[in-house]
Amino acid sequence: MVSSTEIRDAHRHIAAVIPYIHPATAWYFADKRPKGSIMPDQDNWSCMFSHLPQLFTGDAICFSSDRTGCAGASCYLGFSAPAKDAGYFLAEKERFKKSVELGNTYYKELKVPTAPEKYVLWQRLESIPDECQIEVVNLWIQADGLSGLVTLANYDRPSNDNVLIPCSSGCQSLWTLPYLEKEAAEKKCGVGCMDPVVRHYLAKDVLSFSMAAERFMEMANNVDGSFLESPKWLVISERI
Repeated sequence: MVSSTEIRDAHRHIAAVIPYIHPATAWYFADKRPKGSIMPDQDNWSCMFSHLPQLFTGDAICFSSDRTGCAGASCYLGFSAPAKDAGYFLAEKERFKKSVELGNTYYKELKVPTAPEKYVLWQRLESIPDECQIEVVNLWIQADGLSGLVTLANYDRPSNDNVLIPCSSGCQSLWTLPYLEKEAAEKKCGVGCMDPVVRHYLAKDVLSFSMAAERFMEMANNVDGSFLESPKWLVISERI
């Protein structure tokens, strides 16, 4: 985790050369619910992506063990184990897997750590209080921005597979997978919001690019002297 002030300073460094479609967002833990935060209704199903308008204007979206909106989010945020019929739902209801067996395998391979605090918060980066420690950062981009971020994510590595596009739920791609990368020696980034269900909440040209806070800091420190300062990139960035 990295302090929100450090992340904001680094974010301005990247945002100066890679414009975003929506404001950057980030995730952090809290032992108390922040005043004025929005929580999913306890008794009705909802998708966390339905809160994007509030999220992008600065509201904190707050999740707890009994207020996640859906069973999938409860699992991916580390509040519960997958439901017993999760594989059936993935295969027969959503039809994202060819068989129930494949659906069950999908959930068996999940390695979601238990949330260490009572609340998980998702908020626009610039609105997060200074005292908070950031775990994961999400950037909201289109194809040109994606090309810059993918190249930057591989800029300081001998390998060239440092960005993943996994088959995952929207919330899994924004939080779970980049959070799990925190323990990796060489943390990878992820292109997300490939879940057809959440595409209904986003414009057709918007994707997410997420990473552990520590990797975000490394990437921000690599902007100077990179291709992002070249005349060719300037032409691309001006059309975003």
